[in-house]
Amino acid sequence: METAVITTGGLGTREATITKSNPKTMLPVYTNSNYDTDPVLKPIIELIFDGLFDNGFRRFCIIVSSNHKNIIKNHLTPDEAFLELLSKRNAYHDKRFVKILSKLYKKINRSEIVWVNQKTPMGFGHALLSAKKFVENDNFLLHAGDTYFPSYEFLSRFVKFFKTDKKITCNLLLESKKLLDGYGIAQIKRQNGYNIVFNVEEKPKKPKSNLAILPVYAFKPVIFDALKKTNHGYNSELQVTDAIRTMIDNNEKITAMKIKQKWFDIGTPQRYLDALNYSFKVKHWYYNDFIDLMTTSCSLDVIPV
Repeated sequence: METAVITTGGLGTREATITKSNPKTMLPVYTNSNYDTDPVLKPIIELIFDGLFDNGFRRFCIIVSSNHKNIIKNHLTPDEAFLELLSKRNAYHDKRFVKILSKLYKKINRSEIVWVNQKTPMGFGHALLSAKKFVENDNFLLHAGDTYFPSYEFLSRFVKFFKTDKKITCNLLLESKKLLDGYGIAQIKRQNGYNIVFNVEEKPKKPKSNLAILPVYAFKPVIFDALKKTNHGYNSELQVTDAIRTMIDNNEKITAMKIKQKWFDIGTPQRYLDALNYSFKVKHWYYNDFIDLMTTSCSLDVIPV
């Protein structure tokens, strides 16, 4: 599998007003530079692209809205003039910037990236449907552009599992959660070594399961037929979860893989803050050493009197 669809066209109204001019997927988190110990700020979309590219994906369809298209496209379009400008400067951080950007541009130049404009945001499913012409008959990965994974170690297993049975038309990524507000949920049963999905619901008021559906999916193109047959649901939008429900009703084989690792939906200010704080603590490795040092240095011995 080397085809991926990344959706970035949501309005982002829960994070107003920054998302009026700046898409959620361009919000930054911390990561390593691979050249020194100083942290680097990179937008979510770049980390998604990096993670998928490093797992073998080479064809990318990025769904964008009209007012945000140029911001995202400019970031993922090699700018050789800018690199040349930085190369003529002598400051350490300029040279570091050149190294980081050059690495990104090499990956972009080895990829096929197609930009599709979602004129009117009408749901996750509506955004996916606009990628049908690009996907054609390929199996593909769907990844929401407002999701931050500090690591993509799960992805090779996820794709490999999807390929184990040609009858599988969709593979879901699930996580057990106590608080399910704002998440689609899945119900599964164990059958012949597979987690078979027999029911899904989009943001139910009374969840029948504690398994949240993460916004990363492996699909066969049959999902597009299901989307066309699915009515608009939650928030009067066309939802991917509802289309999967249609696939289940059509006796398609839907499977799931459960994971236990950190990930963040950055769709609200609080969740984005959580992602930003976590990325700094994890990626800026000497932060933790500093905290340990300060804790040790500031500890007080209690002397009995």
